[in-house]
Amino acid sequence: MRALAAEIRVEMGIGSFDRLDPYRIAEEYRVPVYPLQELGDHRGQCSEAAIAHFTVTRRTKWSAALVAAGSNRMIIENAAHEEVRRRSNLAHEISHLLLEHEFDTLLLTDDTTCFTDEKKEKEAQFLARELLISEQAAKQAAFKRLTNEEVGALYDVSSQFAQWRMSGPRVYAQRSLARQNGTS
Repeated sequence: MRALAAEIRVEMGIGSFDRLDPYRIAEEYRVPVYPLQELGDHRGQCSEAAIAHFTVTRRTKWSAALVAAGSNRMIIENAAHEEVRRRSNLAHEISHLLLEHEFDTLLLTDDTTCFTDEKKEKEAQFLARELLISEQAAKQAAFKRLTNEEVGALYDVSSQFAQWRMSGPRVYAQRSLARQNGTS
């Protein structure tokens, strides 16, 4: 999956250490992205009550979804979230497309519990992580001892996403530096 992320970066004309815009990937792959809030009654798609449920009442319970429309795909996103979270949500959903995951196991219950194929979700999480901050970039940031906030600002992701992405590379950097200093 790292090779796929590297291919996508090449297609986008950016290097391993550059910030990637997931909205640009969606555009390149002709996958329209619609905010849930734009699908209200005036367009006959979604009730205002449903929109309020996901954007106000339980705004943290639903982020985004890749939706099949015949042979086409679109992404519906929760624009009530902060921009950095929307970027990671979109990277995750576009990863399902890039990995050619089939639509066969999604179920969203009344209490907004989502049941999906755990393996596919982990694959999409891994690829999204790699797209937004490549392994090389994460290791470089770890060796520079950048904070989660600094990594977040550099790659336009949340501090929480940065912490999640940087955990392995930080351990790698610590062990590597310990070996160099003879203190392993």
